[in-house]
Amino acid sequence: MSIIDRYVSRQILSSIVWAVSLLTLILVLGNVLRELVSQVLSHQLPISYIVTFIGYLLPFSLTYSIPWGVLVSVLLVFGKLSSDNELVALRANGVGMTRICLSAFGIAIVFLVFCLWINLYAAPLAQVALKRAVFNLASNDPLALFGSDEVIDQFPNRKIYVGRKEGTNLYDMHIYELNDRNLPIRVVYARRGSLEVDDKNEQILLHIFDAHYEERDNVSPDDMKRMRHGITMREGVLPISLEELIRKAKNNQRPNELTLTQLRDALDQAKQTSDKEDDAAFRTEVSKRFSNAMAVFTFVLVGIPLAITAQRRETSIGIAMSLVVAFSYFIIIVLTDNVKNKPDLHPEILIWLPNFVYLCLGGTLFVRLARR
Repeated sequence: MSIIDRYVSRQILSSIVWAVSLLTLILVLGNVLRELVSQVLSHQLPISYIVTFIGYLLPFSLTYSIPWGVLVSVLLVFGKLSSDNELVALRANGVGMTRICLSAFGIAIVFLVFCLWINLYAAPLAQVALKRAVFNLASNDPLALFGSDEVIDQFPNRKIYVGRKEGTNLYDMHIYELNDRNLPIRVVYARRGSLEVDDKNEQILLHIFDAHYEERDNVSPDDMKRMRHGITMREGVLPISLEELIRKAKNNQRPNELTLTQLRDALDQAKQTSDKEDDAAFRTEVSKRFSNAMAVFTFVLVGIPLAITAQRRETSIGIAMSLVVAFSYFIIIVLTDNVKNKPDLHPEILIWLPNFVYLCLGGTLFVRLARR
């Protein structure tokens, strides 16, 4: 029996390695690295930051690529075993279907535990580190954040639009100063600008030239009648505190940036303040992380009977089937996560719906398969 386990395990693990690697590469390159490459070309962004960003993005990508990669692997391996009649030969020699799949379920449990560690600790810590890396870049080399025809919102209480960037000079700048409600109360228009880091006073100095500003009413910033136009300045300096920048990087963490221990503390605090929306959001976040890890086992259970029933060894068929299953699974997760602040809908329970549906479906198909 150990020969069967080694054979099936070797096939599954080798498929998982290339499937997870390929899917992770697609997730990282397709969604983020494309933007970073454009920043390298137009902003002179250091290559070291690119490598750092990729390293911090990998744990988050693995939360999705591992379950999906395991599903692809199971579909390909068991589809091949079925099409080559190897399963028929094993069962003809008295080996039950459950025994054949035992190594696959063992691998699923191992990756489930690994995904739990990533979801609960590694991914949120990497997200925080990525956020801090962006702010460190803003404080050490703020010019690298700027590009032509882009809005920069990393600075606290400010949004800065740059029409054109040439070397160290910025042209056609619109600087929006925001209030507590994130609404613009002052807008500065400048034909040209430049940045300077003032290490002694821990601030960034934004030098602007040929500028004029308009000030809006703090209560009704959209009321154009209450808008006041200021004088034109040939040269001016707008200081941006690095202390505020660092504090913004450390504070205001979102639920997906909290580890399991921090989420528990946040839940206790939400209970003390009787904040039902925050309580529901934190509970949903905890449930989502356990649910995403459980997807590894769910995909194995539903993937084995699907692969054997389809009886196809082609890679394209296996990938197509994995796309249908994974997309339908994760789209429900995303939709449920969007209502996490609505406690009346119990999103912390709804987030388990895809697992429940596919576990029931996979369990039913597997029992029927084993009884043949």
